[in-house]
Amino acid sequence: MDSSVPTLWHCFTRFVRGKKRTTELSHFIFHLESNLKEISTELSNCTYQHGTYRSFTVNDTKRRDIAVASIKDRFVHRLLYEYLVKIYDKTFVYDVWSCREEKGLLAAIERAQDFLTRNRQDYFWRGDVRKFFDSVNQDTLRDILRMRIDDDHALWLLDEVIRSYQGNLEVGHRERDWPHKRNSNRQCHQSDFRQYLPQRIR
Repeated sequence: MDSSVPTLWHCFTRFVRGKKRTTELSHFIFHLESNLKEISTELSNCTYQHGTYRSFTVNDTKRRDIAVASIKDRFVHRLLYEYLVKIYDKTFVYDVWSCREEKGLLAAIERAQDFLTRNRQDYFWRGDVRKFFDSVNQDTLRDILRMRIDDDHALWLLDEVIRSYQGNLEVGHRERDWPHKRNSNRQCHQSDFRQYLPQRIR
């Protein structure tokens, strides 16, 4: 895994593309050269340590607990993404739309609309995984990564980033270990989708 300053520079130009200029980002850019040198040294010497997360709650269509890393750590996330995408992108099925070149939210919406147009009599399920990141078993994730990655330096950095996120472990384990209770918090306005299915396929 290349963590040289030129590689970090090219990665950073893609990292800042389309990002809102917050005070933290502006400060990082103002000291960009020294920041990139520092990160390069830390990564090369395996002394990089992931910082803490800033947590807050968003209530739009539903309640979401958000954990945000610092600009420095998010930049390292981007560096890891660019390393991993070369390994894993070719293993994904076509209809994986997140964080892939020439994919994204708009393309996913257009794809879904195309399916709906061509299959007007069929049924479609819109689903979400509740507390997904909190439910991921980190040891299992590390084992999966080692199946395709043999770069010790990359594995060290992945381990550092994975260990940095603890999330709500109590909720995560409860959601994973007691699947029969997952629908207990269904809101009263949410109808049971099974009532719309024909009798023959229930």
